[in-house]
Amino acid sequence: MTAARTGVGQPAAIHRCFEAQVARFPRVTALETADTRVTYAEVNRSANRLARRLRALGVGDEQPVALLLEPSVDYVIAVLAVLKAGGCYVPLDVGYPPARLAAILEDTRAKVVVTRGDLEEGLSAHGARTVLLDDACEPFTAGDDENLDVPVGPDHLAYVVHTSGSSGRPKGVMVRHGGVVRLVQDPDWIRLGPGEVIPLLTSVCFDVSMFEMWGALLNGGCLVLAPGATSSLRTLGRVVADHGVTTMWLTAGLFHTVVDEGVEILAGVRQLLAGGEAPSAEHVRKLLDAHPGMRFVNGYGPTEATVFAATHTVVPPWRADGAVPIGRAVDGTDLHVLDDVLRPVPDGEPGQLFIGGAGLARGYLDRPGLTAERFVPDPHGAVGGGRLYATGDRCVRLPDGTVRYLDRIDRQVKVRGFRVELGEIEATVRRHPAVWDVAVAPHGDSPESRLLVAYPVLDPARAAQDADLTLAEVRSWLREQLPAHMVPGVWRTLPRLPLTSNGKVDRRRLPEPFAA
Repeated sequence: MTAARTGVGQPAAIHRCFEAQVARFPRVTALETADTRVTYAEVNRSANRLARRLRALGVGDEQPVALLLEPSVDYVIAVLAVLKAGGCYVPLDVGYPPARLAAILEDTRAKVVVTRGDLEEGLSAHGARTVLLDDACEPFTAGDDENLDVPVGPDHLAYVVHTSGSSGRPKGVMVRHGGVVRLVQDPDWIRLGPGEVIPLLTSVCFDVSMFEMWGALLNGGCLVLAPGATSSLRTLGRVVADHGVTTMWLTAGLFHTVVDEGVEILAGVRQLLAGGEAPSAEHVRKLLDAHPGMRFVNGYGPTEATVFAATHTVVPPWRADGAVPIGRAVDGTDLHVLDDVLRPVPDGEPGQLFIGGAGLARGYLDRPGLTAERFVPDPHGAVGGGRLYATGDRCVRLPDGTVRYLDRIDRQVKVRGFRVELGEIEATVRRHPAVWDVAVAPHGDSPESRLLVAYPVLDPARAAQDADLTLAEVRSWLREQLPAHMVPGVWRTLPRLPLTSNGKVDRRRLPEPFAA
């Protein structure tokens, strides 16, 4: 199966697109905090001054510059300054432990670190020059504030963001300007433009923050900077109401919590995106029942494909039917469901999802072997020289042309001699109306003695009536759906599944099946 969206024309550099918005909307608010509003023109002038300071320090063609800053006005200005200077930015989360920060600095060999005086102590010894953005600092208040004329095109690196590596060493994904611009300028999957208000809710090291930031700033919208906004539903609701948020992204886990415990805080939001894990179809239905004028978008994409490679938009009325699909390719992106030798599989048959097109990252920083392994030559492209990214995600194309995510390929296990896909079990259990979510994990080292353990999250209303009876009903129903070797032998209900900071199920924190 192949699905493609082809972008029109060559996208410009990120900061050039921003400068075009400055020319159109110089006095419009670009950044908003609890007590500050900064216009497009003001942001641009400050970024130009800082960019010249960075140029004087030797920042130039794709030179990595590390940014250790909380989500703030300073952070956005610093990002733009690095891009205007011709460099690429390396976001560092202020909550990371020093060892993690040191590993990223070592990996990128950044010669310059932009931070604040109160955050600098979080950095261990390093050989980079430090630029401090303290209040009324020279980079923001003095110097030429005109746009720079540094040659930067769509294929230049924009940022390097680090993800977990199986070896324990973080791997840097090198993302190009063109990948970002193709995602947020004139998108075919979401409405972005002047008047849109988007909060930066995710970590600056999570690639969805690139959508939040550039979705607003490359379209004349307003980016809301509210650190800690997701610390509680009350805080999140206050941010949404006080700033008039119109479009926002939530991890699937937080989305489920909001729908269950405070769906009213989303009043006024016109477009809600969720991802990280597959959002529950039942929660999407409940959301749209509560807010029938809202558009819900399930966004799918690995960091290596620049935030989103596919999206599925849901508008009411909508009937919940299993997991929400990941949808169709966004503009400028190709999706292929292929077998082990890169041949298209028939519709309805599972295969690995491969991604191609303008959103692909350049590869992994200083990891040529891993880059060659995951970014493979495209045998299906009309023009030679194309690449495909091997996602490791097992997917299937549905009869209507959309793509549904099944599971990670590397989550296959053997039980009693049979090869079992845990994702298939989870997808089946989720179809039962009494189950809101579930994780299935193997327990035991040998295939002969291995048990499958299910961790379901039951519908609270059903569980309150009789949790044991409800669970027995689910288990009996599942035995009618799957072969015996695929039915978990141990079940342990949870109030909610443990999640990582990026909204994915944290399988390491699933409780021991036989613990008290």
